[in-house]
Amino acid sequence: MSTRSKVLAAGPLVVTVGLAAQPLQAQTATDEVVLEPITIEGGQTSALDNVEGYAAEAAVSATRGLPADVATTPRAISVITPQQIDDQGATTIEEAISYTPGVTAQTFGVDGRFDQFAIRGFEVQNSNSYRDGMPLRLYGFAGWRTETFGLERIEVLRGATSSLYGASQPGGLVNSITKRPKFENSTELMARASAYGGVELGVDINAAASDELAYRFVFLGGETGTQYEETDQSRLYFAPSVTWKPTDATNLTVFAQYQKDKVPDSYILVPQYGSQLPNPVRHYGNDFYSNNPSRNDIETTQNYIGYEFDHAFGDGFTFRSRARYADNDWTNNTGYAAAFFSSAILAGRPPVPNAIDAAVLVNFDVDNKAKQATFDNAISKEFSFGNVNATVIGGLDYYQSDYDGTQSYAFGGVNLFQNNSIITPPGIPTGPLVTNSISQNIKQTGLYLLGNFEIGNNLIVDAGLRHDWVDISGTAGTVSPLPFVPNTTTDLDNKRNFTSGNLAASYNLDNGLSFYGSLARSFNLPPAGVDVAGKQLDVEQSNSWEVGTKFRPLGTNSLLSVAYFDITKKNTPQAVAGRPGAFEQVGEVKSKGIEVEANYAFGNGLSILGAYNYIDAKITKNATNQGNRLARIPEHSASLWLAYEVAQAPGLRLGLGARYTGERFSDNANTAAFKVGGVTVYDASLTYEKNGWVTTLAARNLADKEYVSYCQIDNTGILALFPAINASQAGGCAYGAGRSVELTLSRRF
Repeated sequence: MSTRSKVLAAGPLVVTVGLAAQPLQAQTATDEVVLEPITIEGGQTSALDNVEGYAAEAAVSATRGLPADVATTPRAISVITPQQIDDQGATTIEEAISYTPGVTAQTFGVDGRFDQFAIRGFEVQNSNSYRDGMPLRLYGFAGWRTETFGLERIEVLRGATSSLYGASQPGGLVNSITKRPKFENSTELMARASAYGGVELGVDINAAASDELAYRFVFLGGETGTQYEETDQSRLYFAPSVTWKPTDATNLTVFAQYQKDKVPDSYILVPQYGSQLPNPVRHYGNDFYSNNPSRNDIETTQNYIGYEFDHAFGDGFTFRSRARYADNDWTNNTGYAAAFFSSAILAGRPPVPNAIDAAVLVNFDVDNKAKQATFDNAISKEFSFGNVNATVIGGLDYYQSDYDGTQSYAFGGVNLFQNNSIITPPGIPTGPLVTNSISQNIKQTGLYLLGNFEIGNNLIVDAGLRHDWVDISGTAGTVSPLPFVPNTTTDLDNKRNFTSGNLAASYNLDNGLSFYGSLARSFNLPPAGVDVAGKQLDVEQSNSWEVGTKFRPLGTNSLLSVAYFDITKKNTPQAVAGRPGAFEQVGEVKSKGIEVEANYAFGNGLSILGAYNYIDAKITKNATNQGNRLARIPEHSASLWLAYEVAQAPGLRLGLGARYTGERFSDNANTAAFKVGGVTVYDASLTYEKNGWVTTLAARNLADKEYVSYCQIDNTGILALFPAINASQAGGCAYGAGRSVELTLSRRF
């Protein structure tokens, strides 16, 4: 039986990641090793254990929880290991996946409110953030922030996934795998200090109470500064879990999470004149805080509790069940800079050209509550006939969300940058100018059938068919005294059925080279909102195909891959400038491109992680923007990370990286004034391990490169109320993240 067959054979017996007693022999950053066959003992597998180095042999996201060989799976998938996260100083999902092909991070610049990113040209934070194979969707502003200390690994599955998981963007998904109990005793203590000030402390305790019971407690807490002197952030994270394994055929894991965040308003726009364009008054750097520092409170509480259960009946049959209930409570009371102008107009003087030194502030209040429940039950069967080894999974899953949210916009005065004061000029309207409210219930029921067929030693076929019943109900409304913002009330009543499918195959040569191709049909639920006429949004539909090749040099766990993809999607939603909470659904979008990935460990202590993306994402059918590039998506991007184990100093590892993001437009109209240039930033790290102690000094954007990631103009109708403001100079831009330096000390025993 091939290595892949042995990985797949483990799948039906595994529901929890990390139950294995035997560690996988995988590469370190120093040596190439010959991989040992993956053995299965008592329903446990080592395929998904916490690997050393940057390369993981197996992943679960492409096969709905079944461990599968990354090199021969006919899909594009990348695994971000704990060592990569630690070496690169990644404390957020966006940072952790920033060296992954197909991914565009920081699409709106620095924005710590929730995880957000794009894959293959499609922004996916609304629907494609997964935790342990179950969705954690964003509703309104109630998005999820992921603590990387609580993760075993991160998997980025690129391409359509509806045949696996139901509603999802066709670009791909990010699946964060939570730390789970192992039947061993271990403890990790961690302290992390930030150059911005502040410390976080973490504890990870794993213990085997008996041969049948294991438990794990992961805790992190602390407060740190940000790149803005006016703001700090804090987090309290606690994740307990327990695994009961009464027999080799039965596993039950119960898990929970509590996370309390106080997040500053870190989405900061500065004047375009003074950042992207010259300003005779001053320059606004990436640490300039244009918002109201006395009104910048965002508090979130996100919790979940769930279980994962599997039981092997014998004769190849296994029953798998999992469920999770999650809630996210989000409150926001901030005052942000919405439009910029010259303060000379306040005194009736003619402004100096381009001398932008003041901002109109908007008080932004949000109260969002999102509850999500997921249930999944499936039966898998392993069987063989002739030279075919097969695993077939049939199941039914159910997802329900209840979302209630309000968000209101009101004038918050004027911020005078020259003397750092906030004033309220006469004539400023009081009270909310726009209030959006929505109460929405979504139910998704999916019936799926998946099959994996290994034909002989070389051919693998993956097939999936799924039918979903979607029921969206609720109400949405907008109330505003502004004449150009219509008051609307919309009944949300949308019932749809959709059949998704995927057919993929890979042919694997005996020298480690494989070729694959896939076809897929998929769909996605629209975001919580309405169109400009107040009507409900329609379900998105996609068709896609992909071809690629992968190469794993024999005797190594390294992997080189190239993929070409072509995605066509209808009803793509895009936020409408000047209409908070409103979306435009463009007729059709096409995204096609090339991805190159290299994850290779040389025998001399050098390891490399490399990625290159070419993404041609354009609007192909639309009355006003046809032929334009999709907003915030660069055509070209690339990254390279080098790690070197210093042989003369055992335990010392050096890391150096570069990330390039190409030019892009900030809007679908491809406004030339808001075109953002390409940029390269550099990262570095130094890690020293000895006697169980690990010290890492990591820096991101080492040179503190100032670069603009996104620009916009008035999104709240301010310019219509204040004609004295020069509209051509009122725009604002958001910077990418500045330099961050962190020192982490941990002890494992």
